[in-house]
Amino acid sequence: MTLCIARWLCGSTLVLCASALAITPAEAQRKLDRGEKLTFVDVRSTVLFKQGHVPGAINVPAALVPHKQLPPLGNVVVYDDGLGRDGAVAAAAALNKKPGITAEVLDGGFAAWEAAKAATTKTGGMKPEEMPLITYDHLQATQSDDVVLVDLRAAGSSAKSAQADAAPLTDLQAEFPKARGVCQSPFEVPASKNLAKSGSTPTPPLLVLIDRGDGAAQAMARTLKANGVTRFVILAGGEEIITRKGQPGLQRAGSTIILKKPSVPVANPNQ
Repeated sequence: MTLCIARWLCGSTLVLCASALAITPAEAQRKLDRGEKLTFVDVRSTVLFKQGHVPGAINVPAALVPHKQLPPLGNVVVYDDGLGRDGAVAAAAALNKKPGITAEVLDGGFAAWEAAKAATTKTGGMKPEEMPLITYDHLQATQSDDVVLVDLRAAGSSAKSAQADAAPLTDLQAEFPKARGVCQSPFEVPASKNLAKSGSTPTPPLLVLIDRGDGAAQAMARTLKANGVTRFVILAGGEEIITRKGQPGLQRAGSTIILKKPSVPVANPNQ
């Protein structure tokens, strides 16, 4: 009995420590405003880092963090893209093993930092449209109370409308049971199951836009961007990829023709 209680206490301590290693953008900004020294470590790819990052941040891609030699940086805030793709949690754990570093994870990543209207190095001007995507397998691994599924499957009609309308839609909550919930509008998300920290501003959840391959997710993504919402991804393949459990579809024979230039001269029969 004593051993069970000890194990429970150890488990509780680990949970508390894990939750203590997260900081919201609002909390980080308040610390900066008070003059506290924070070093931001961006664990995204160098390409994304160059496109825009937290001012003064250093870039160490997540896979390199455990092996990177770093000076004693003191209080560190680690962030990824906040879109379910990078590993800020694992990076923070690796940094906390290095001498002179106390690392916390930025809740919601760079997307939440942008949504909070915090300073970044991004420049203005026209840029090519980019739509962040998430795969079925990655969503299965990422689903949590931080993830809200936005069901846009009834918002438009698929190119295969006749066949699609006849087929019943997948139960998203049953397919992704660990997600916070399902909503039809990204502006009416369900409340978190976890209580927010006292006095802190809740970090917006990761919105996963799901359509029927009819462009409804892309249209909603543009609406979200216009309203300053940056923490969202589109499920690649939409409803169809869910029904296939993430498996690629069959490619019809003859749908792709590859033309190759002859590697040797072709003989002229008239010669």
